[in-house]
Amino acid sequence: MAFSIWSKLSGIISLTILLSGCQLASRKMAEPSIIESEMHYAEGKGDAFLYDVKIFRDGKKNSVRLDIYRVEDRLALFARGYLGKGVLKGLVLADSTVVYFPTENEFYSGRLNELISKSCSEKNNLEKMLIDLFVKRPVDIDYSMTDFYVNILSDKGEKQQFRLESTNCAEKAELQYEFRENRFILDKIDFSNRDESFRFKAELRKFRFNTKIPAEKMALPIPPDAVQINL
Repeated sequence: MAFSIWSKLSGIISLTILLSGCQLASRKMAEPSIIESEMHYAEGKGDAFLYDVKIFRDGKKNSVRLDIYRVEDRLALFARGYLGKGVLKGLVLADSTVVYFPTENEFYSGRLNELISKSCSEKNNLEKMLIDLFVKRPVDIDYSMTDFYVNILSDKGEKQQFRLESTNCAEKAELQYEFRENRFILDKIDFSNRDESFRFKAELRKFRFNTKIPAEKMALPIPPDAVQINL
């Protein structure tokens, strides 16, 4: 796989480019052990976000809306086109990720580290970092288990900007946080690779803190006839 760590990370956030354009090594029917652990979750309270997303790739632009729900150490994502059609669903846990493509009836299950390019470190705990970015500013995250670092672009006032980079990867992400309802919230995401052949931009449309999250939003059951994607 030639994808870099940030292409895959941004792909998980957008849920529209993950594994796209990739020559998959193999496909097989879902294993019973995966189907039986459908990752159900009880109803609870958490945060809900809606982002408008634009993806620029090889001169083409696509737009989707991205729903994100965070309850404790779980992050659930649902990408849909502007006509309402579901693109795919994702569930990020502290140490694993599952992404399901309803139209293709295919899914990926594993670690985000398995999606990174050879030029990037495989030691990074990307799941935890991704979950933390929705409740903490980058300067407040523990990077001891990663090779990432933060450049502070602006940390004064109610709008603050940061650039998140890796010591081994060429890509970068600029993140803007805005202070709302007594906490900083991830307001804008701007990711690009070195030659800018790929760019991902997301802007927060609306949000709700400490709201009731239905159990079905935080679970991702995989149909028994779904085909597993192997990298």
